[in-house]
Amino acid sequence: MNFVRIILVVSFVFGSVSYALSQSNFFQEDLFNLESDVMSGFSDDGRMKVLMLTLAPYGMTETAAGEISKALQLSIFNTNHFTVVGPSEWNAQIRERDPSLADCNDIACGVLVGKLFRADKVLVGSIRNTSALGLDGETQGFQMDVRLVDVLTNVTDYTDQILFADAQMHEEFFMLAQRLSKNTELHGYVTSLTNSSIVLDLGVEHGLEMGAQFVIFRREADLLGSGDSEVAKETNIAIARIHRVSQGRANAIIVQQIEPVREGDFVKTYLDVSKQIQLISDTRRELDTQKRLEPPQEEFPLQPELVITDRDLWIQRLQIATAEEERWMIATVGTGAGTLLLLSGRLELVKQSEGVGQLLPWIVGAAFGYSGYQYIQARNILSEIKAEGEIKGFVSNWQFNWNLEKNQPNLVFNYNF
Repeated sequence: MNFVRIILVVSFVFGSVSYALSQSNFFQEDLFNLESDVMSGFSDDGRMKVLMLTLAPYGMTETAAGEISKALQLSIFNTNHFTVVGPSEWNAQIRERDPSLADCNDIACGVLVGKLFRADKVLVGSIRNTSALGLDGETQGFQMDVRLVDVLTNVTDYTDQILFADAQMHEEFFMLAQRLSKNTELHGYVTSLTNSSIVLDLGVEHGLEMGAQFVIFRREADLLGSGDSEVAKETNIAIARIHRVSQGRANAIIVQQIEPVREGDFVKTYLDVSKQIQLISDTRRELDTQKRLEPPQEEFPLQPELVITDRDLWIQRLQIATAEEERWMIATVGTGAGTLLLLSGRLELVKQSEGVGQLLPWIVGAAFGYSGYQYIQARNILSEIKAEGEIKGFVSNWQFNWNLEKNQPNLVFNYNF
């Protein structure tokens, strides 16, 4: 008898160890191969992805609990807030990978399956037979407890409990789905931009109202240090307020931003007013902090700019000096010719005039002398500028030209003295 007991104990110990090792190997495999074993089932339309587990039955059959789970799944899907994958959908795929995960209804298993399906939230719960107070007194009813768990942080976002009878089941499910929708982040994205507002893919059918505020954020892939897998990194960039809403779209104006909003950016908000105010307040403080801590940036234009060199300055001085020399040369020639005419006595106007007319030859002669002096000064300045250009290499004594008569190039050396 003792020998039989020893065999039973040893078998139980080895069986437990083998089961534990198999579970340990499975979870280790999931941790390292989670990215390669990702499954599908959600619609990629920006809505919150919820993986719904089968309600754990107490005092009732699993078939009845499964049918109630399907009714709850339909009510949650009809809010247009979530894209839901129910037990029948994900069980069909998970059985091919590992049958031990099928039909699970606890949080730990649900979070693991949610990661495999890339879900945002996991809805777990239980249902049991109880007494419900109806119009005809106390009748047989049900008690349902649900919990919405975040897949990434493993934190419970919302819990609820309802009591209902068969007649009130769909009404209670509708109200429960509305509470889930109001207390869960509503996600969407920017479809287009106008001069004065931005357009969203959310509208009245999603529960939005005039004056609602939301956060605009951008998702960027962030590579993990231990491997090649990627994690979506969310960065809040703006806050906006809805000023026009229709059935399936809404127009909003930007209230605060730290980066320009682009098409395809994501938005998030809460339908619950208190949670929406808390989200906007936290985001506003975050944007203010990022704006204060942002390092100053200096823009460097890439278009070519005009750079003034020493040669350009020398050319400007040469042009000014050349024009000055030409002006005084013309003045000298003009006043000199006038002086010669007046002194030759060929102008009858001078002979017939008195007073100032008698002094006209002297005035023109003085102007000739002054113009000649200024011409000499301008010529000297021009010569100095040319000499400076030759010293600095701005002027070459060699000149290349083409001889049209002989159809050959000529190289000419000029020497000025």
